[in-house]
Amino acid sequence: AKFCIVSDRPERLMVDSQNRPHSDDGPFCRWRDGSALYAVHGVRVPAWIVEQPARITVAAIESESNTEIRRVMIERCGQERYLIDSNAVLVHTDDYGRLYKKAVAGDEPLVMVKVLNSTPEQDGGFKDYFIRVPPGMRTAREAVAWTFGKETNDYEPVVET
Repeated sequence: AKFCIVSDRPERLMVDSQNRPHSDDGPFCRWRDGSALYAVHGVRVPAWIVEQPARITVAAIESESNTEIRRVMIERCGQERYLIDSNAVLVHTDDYGRLYKKAVAGDEPLVMVKVLNSTPEQDGGFKDYFIRVPPGMRTAREAVAWTFGKETNDYEPVVET
């Protein structure tokens, strides 16, 4: 079957650096009549995920059946916030940090190591950071070593800056 589509040019058409449909702050494509499409790095999403990210909750994420949309929701919510709010399991604690793991339906687990920045902030306090690591990590030291491209036994910092 042959067909033809006739359309006005979109007034907005956005792509990311890899030429995938993308916009963090509105529709990636919008026509003058108000019709619009939403996508984040090539993943089509409902408008509310872009327009109202405060509505993204653990319950909303965990009830989403589409793996790619769920991944976008976790990114927009913040991996750290999702990890903490979803009661991720504390897998291991040592002098290097705390290793957390959260099972994600239909996808690989979210595994992050929480570390304390050794450089004080302007107010004199020290900031915690969460770093995503591969799901096979078993200890916080192994996870931190991985972030520096080292094996666990080769990671022995003498001075932290």
